[in-house]
Amino acid sequence: MSPRKSKLPLILGAIVAVLLCYNAYLLMDKIQREKQDAEYREKTTKDLAEAKALSQELETNYNSAIAELEKAATENSELKSMIDKQKTELGKSKAKIQRIINENKGTDEELAEVRRMMASFYSQRDGFLAEIADLKRKNKKLVAKTVVLKEEKEVLKEVVDEQRVIEEELRMAKSNLEVAKADLEVVNRSLKVEKDELKSMASVLKTTDMLSQGIKIRNNGEEKVVKFGRRADRIKVCFELLENNITKPGPQKIYLRIVNPAGETIAVEDKGSGVLKDNQHGGETRYTISEVIEYQNAPTEMCLYWEDENGFDKGAYTTELYHQGYMIGKDQIVLK
Repeated sequence: MSPRKSKLPLILGAIVAVLLCYNAYLLMDKIQREKQDAEYREKTTKDLAEAKALSQELETNYNSAIAELEKAATENSELKSMIDKQKTELGKSKAKIQRIINENKGTDEELAEVRRMMASFYSQRDGFLAEIADLKRKNKKLVAKTVVLKEEKEVLKEVVDEQRVIEEELRMAKSNLEVAKADLEVVNRSLKVEKDELKSMASVLKTTDMLSQGIKIRNNGEEKVVKFGRRADRIKVCFELLENNITKPGPQKIYLRIVNPAGETIAVEDKGSGVLKDNQHGGETRYTISEVIEYQNAPTEMCLYWEDENGFDKGAYTTELYHQGYMIGKDQIVLK
């Protein structure tokens, strides 16, 4: 036997052994893959079941939350706007979670994310419901407070109405007092005017022994009483001022008015004539001449002169004395 033939069984045996090993490997690998596939299918089935359960749980809790929110909106219309907004927010959160559940492949990470989002959803729901409950409590307190305020408002209205009546009465009383005050002021002013007039009249000096004469001044300076107007060059008016303790001591101005036979006041401004206020009759009165004397509240004699070098026309001349706008003396002289 050749050496080549003697090695053939060994080679065939080796080949068979290799084939047996390879088949054993393929078998083990197939068994392992089938086991992994079974485990994967089992896990996938479990994850899908969990995802479905989560989806059902989400739907149930969402519907429950919406029902509670709608109930709260029915009980309190003032919260409707806020509740509608909360329902919209919950709807958005549910849709987002449901989309992830529908799209996920069942991995642990995806399921964990879904659980986290559902926990956030529940927290959001509970927060909304707690907020509504708090608002309802506050609204209940507010309603109670509103009732109290309404009662207080009614009481306050009664008080205000009474106050208005009192104020109107006070206004009328004040108006009447103002009218009375105005009347009193008018009376006081009238009394003051009368008082001032009386005081003024009381302080007016009085005269006695008034005498008017035609006078001619001689060459030696002596005065001569004349009865003919053409011979007279002055009219002299003498009088005595009586004692008056009301009159303020000091300078007092006495006015003389001479009325000629034609009824005209003799007045020449260059010789001191002017106009005085007539407090007795009102208006103004022209005067012929005036003179200031120092009056000391005692009887005082004085004379006033009016000079006319051309003489005087014949007839009756009226002489009038004035002090503080009042006539205090009147006389008449007839010149021939």
